[in-house]
Amino acid sequence: MFLSGLEKCSYKMVFKPISRYSLVNARVRARLSTLLPAEVVKRLTESAGVEEFYRGLSGTIYEDLFSNPEISIDPRIAEKLLLEKEIAWNIELISDLKDEVRELVSHFLEKYEIENIKNVLRIRVAAGVEGNYQYIPDINLPNSIPYADLIEASTMEDALLLLEGTPYISPALEALGDYREKKTLFPVETALEIDYYRRLRDKVDKLDRRDRKIARRLIGIEIDQKNIDWLIRLKFYYDIPAADLLDYNIPGGSSLDSSKLIKVFKSNSAEELLSAALGQYFGKASGLFSGEAEKGKLYILEIILWNYLVGEAKKALGGFPFTVGTILAYLILKRAEVRNLITILNGKVLGMNRDYIEEHLRVLF
Repeated sequence: MFLSGLEKCSYKMVFKPISRYSLVNARVRARLSTLLPAEVVKRLTESAGVEEFYRGLSGTIYEDLFSNPEISIDPRIAEKLLLEKEIAWNIELISDLKDEVRELVSHFLEKYEIENIKNVLRIRVAAGVEGNYQYIPDINLPNSIPYADLIEASTMEDALLLLEGTPYISPALEALGDYREKKTLFPVETALEIDYYRRLRDKVDKLDRRDRKIARRLIGIEIDQKNIDWLIRLKFYYDIPAADLLDYNIPGGSSLDSSKLIKVFKSNSAEELLSAALGQYFGKASGLFSGEAEKGKLYILEIILWNYLVGEAKKALGGFPFTVGTILAYLILKRAEVRNLITILNGKVLGMNRDYIEEHLRVLF
């Protein structure tokens, strides 16, 4: 039996994705079933303290991690173990993937390294926060980075030169002059992230048409999230002129291009800025930033943007199942869950009440 050109095209559109994703889709769906139910998260926020929080995770996928006696002595170890568990799950997922999809998901591991580098450089600048790098998650990440040496380097240039042999050396060194001029790590941190997303977009462009569209949408929302966060910090913390905004902008956002970012950057208040940038969907958020506590409420913006990303991830799960969308949605939801656990844990360590903790949680349900 011979297929016509149209039939061959239809075959490729339907059966090739099924062949590529059938195994990994089943495994990802099984992993999604391990996400903590809303009632478990509620119980964790209501727990009386750290030890009760640990006990509240008995019978969940996190049980082994929170039975580690070391975390009772130092809760910061629990946060590190959570992030290492997340990394390990991502690596397990990569083993089920092939070709350009495998390259894409493997690239996500670099985000953990960038966060590690940023945290270590902050420790270095803080001067004297000895030994805090022991809380840096460093399990099977792509590059070997000497975190202790980064802290102990005599100059920032010497520290950044220790990134030789990694993808981070070039963007970090390019931002060195800006770091010296502005006397803040922000230029180095943004340079690392801009380069990361540039290389990520290159990998998205290698996907087939259906996967490329889905990946651009979800990653584009994450880029919007990052750009708005930077934009507000630049305007209200660093007093950067509008002309310099594009130096701290990640291309490839879903809704906000550079011209719109410049426009909203010129807004006179955080409330006006949010209304201009986020439109009707986030209109209810703008009022939260009015008044004298604008800067102190930046965390609310982060939560709103996270919830939007989670909502889009759920939409991807409800569509055609044999796409990269299922994989990306799982990674987004799992990342949000781990961040929620870290938020609750830190809240318990600091003695925060339930309402305060819940305000800082991402909504997954």
